[in-house]
Amino acid sequence: MGYTIKTRITKRNGLAFDLYYRWKGKRFRPLLGYGLSEEEAERRAVALIGKIHKGSSFGLAQKVARLTLRSFLPVYWQAMRVKQRLDLRRPEEIIENHLLPIFADRPLDSLTAEDGLAYITARLKAGAASWTIRREWNVLMRILNLAVDFDKLDKNRLKRVQLPDVDNRERVASDEELTAIHRVAPSQLRRILVVALHTGLREAKVLEIGRSWVRLRDDGPWLILPPARSRLKGTPTEIPLNRIAAAALKADVPSIEDRIFTQWTNAGALGKAWQRICQRAKVQDLHFHDLRHTFATRLQNLGVSLEIRATLLGHRIRGFGGEEAITARYSHGGPGWNEQLRRAVTSLETAYPTALSYGLSYESGKALVADPVNAPNAAKNLGKGWWSQRDLNPCLSLERAPSWAKLDDGTSRAL
Repeated sequence: MGYTIKTRITKRNGLAFDLYYRWKGKRFRPLLGYGLSEEEAERRAVALIGKIHKGSSFGLAQKVARLTLRSFLPVYWQAMRVKQRLDLRRPEEIIENHLLPIFADRPLDSLTAEDGLAYITARLKAGAASWTIRREWNVLMRILNLAVDFDKLDKNRLKRVQLPDVDNRERVASDEELTAIHRVAPSQLRRILVVALHTGLREAKVLEIGRSWVRLRDDGPWLILPPARSRLKGTPTEIPLNRIAAAALKADVPSIEDRIFTQWTNAGALGKAWQRICQRAKVQDLHFHDLRHTFATRLQNLGVSLEIRATLLGHRIRGFGGEEAITARYSHGGPGWNEQLRRAVTSLETAYPTALSYGLSYESGKALVADPVNAPNAAKNLGKGWWSQRDLNPCLSLERAPSWAKLDDGTSRAL
């Protein structure tokens, strides 16, 4: 019979004796008495345990509070803010649309593995994708595990529930498929397609690109990105733009709005438009995210190193023994590293057909080419390229530092 007797000092009654005992997943902490001898404390503990087994409530103290999912959510959100999770939109939608309708007022200690299995089965019947169900389940697991960590729940009874298997996509778009899509897509979607193929950015990040993100340095235009909203999805801090990507980001019509691609407000709307265009182009089973795989695969085929590819994609390299990961954390780039990144994206210009270059001919086309005009806060030109502006000036603001573009008359101005 596993139980523990603990003592504590009280101001009024002296030494108190408490019983700590678990039975059928519940925790009991009854007070045995004050100023007891060891023999008396043991005798009372055995008697109370017998009553617990018989289900009697006489003399029992405090079960764990019947905490519900709804009542524990304030603690969960506070923990997310402490972890500096910038993007809470997805967990908010999951909790409001899927978890609260099912588990809102259920005591957390009453949830069973059968409840979890029933939830997954219902979501599959509703047509939810396996990855969607896994994301929802991960949010629920964080809540339950956090309740255990805060000693609000004795254990997470749903942690061993089996989840639907997910097939990892390895889809890479062919040149023929991309050409067919480019031919039938509207102007702004063609530009988005080109940017994705030459930067590897996710659809949501492509839609967020603003004119102020583009900075001109001696070696050419760079895209300076704000910090990622979520630590789960890596985003590069800055990437060089080759001529094709720079031409696609060049605004056709002047606008006071900073965001370039204003036709779509979110990645969901873009995803639906992408599906329609793929149907018109007779291209099957090609997701917009597959363009990111295509970007990485093309660089791999061109012999670009894993470290360069990981940097351009915003991924972290995990070493087998940790040494590579630690070394990467201590490496902060510089002129030579920037040159390697630019060589990688420039190689895409010549290695693949220029039909997707948004009207840019490699032999005669002009995009945002480098000018003697220096970007604000840039380092002195030593003939070796530019350091990252962020490294040089940590106070640099994306809002107040202008971007530069070359005009047709040969002059440059701030965007």
